[in-house]
Amino acid sequence: MAKLRIGTLERLRQIEGSLESRARRVRKRWLAILQAAVGAGLAYWVAQAVFGHDSPFFAPITVVIILGLSGGDRIRRAVELAMGCTIGVGLGDLLVLYLGPGSWQISVIVAISLVVASFLSKSPLVSNQVAIGAILIATIMPPGTEGGGPARMLDAIIGAIIGLATIALLPSSPLNSGRHEVAKLLGIASSVLDDVATALDKGESGELDRAIHAVHNTQPDINNMLAAAKVGREMTSLSPLMWGARRRVRSLERILPAVEQTMRNARVLARRALVLCDDGDRVSTRLVNIVDELADIAASLADLFDGEADAAEATQIPGLVRRLQILAASADMSVIRENGVLSEYVILAQSRSITVDLLEVCGWSRESAMSALAPTSETPAYPHERWPGIHEDDD
Repeated sequence: MAKLRIGTLERLRQIEGSLESRARRVRKRWLAILQAAVGAGLAYWVAQAVFGHDSPFFAPITVVIILGLSGGDRIRRAVELAMGCTIGVGLGDLLVLYLGPGSWQISVIVAISLVVASFLSKSPLVSNQVAIGAILIATIMPPGTEGGGPARMLDAIIGAIIGLATIALLPSSPLNSGRHEVAKLLGIASSVLDDVATALDKGESGELDRAIHAVHNTQPDINNMLAAAKVGREMTSLSPLMWGARRRVRSLERILPAVEQTMRNARVLARRALVLCDDGDRVSTRLVNIVDELADIAASLADLFDGEADAAEATQIPGLVRRLQILAASADMSVIRENGVLSEYVILAQSRSITVDLLEVCGWSRESAMSALAPTSETPAYPHERWPGIHEDDD
């Protein structure tokens, strides 16, 4: 049995607010904290000691912004950041020189800066940095101030270069964050399925209703997973120290659609189970057991991805695949009770879909996973594959 087999509400509480989760979050971010601290200090020193700038605050700020960018493409966005800051400082110098300081002048400067930025680039980052740079020049560093104008442009470029160099020379693991987000989503899906199995078994929908409301919007978690994987791929391109992890990053990226579908299908199944319970209908014990087994397998996969050892995957994935094969072969129309209602058929169909999703998470292709399902059609698109030891009539 998986060690984290818990209900949805309790899992979300642990993820979002427990002291343990907060301490764990700090542990996971220690390298990012180190990167920001080292990069900001180095950028300030280079701008001050090498280039002679008295107060090069733009340099460390740029480093922190670049290191804090998520979703990958940090090289492109570092260039955009430096470009936006450079254009903003230049525009600010020019406009303040002709318009002077003041409240209405700020409005005009911001408007003109955003128009120019929008014309030059469609990136919101460029627009924001152009406006911010112009505002800084118009307020605290007007033309003629020591260290203004070109010095600020150079500080932004220094910060961008050192920010990218910090990522390359002090790289974080390209896999840890992505694996953690995968584990988080699989854990939530497991808890939803666990609540569904309990509701189907007892015929009570109260806890399930609360769980559905708690996970009604998991899109931010899905987006975090996709962004973490994208950052991992970028890391293996940017840092020579991480080139050896490219294959594993690609393997992780391949299962992301299946993880996303597992979460979505679990929500659909939960809503249909709620309808069934509210209608006062029941399902067969076999179908309850199928949902319960899926919950346990998803929890086991969540525990597995929350670790870092390849050896654990090599030893545990085959066993989980075999359990999923047995589920796929047994989830046929005979699971439905005599005079079964529509909701029971939908729950079976969703259970079969989640079985396919979890086989894909384990590394199977969609075609092979679909072929593992017991056929429900006389002409299945993917002919059923029979595996030794899975079917009762095998020798």
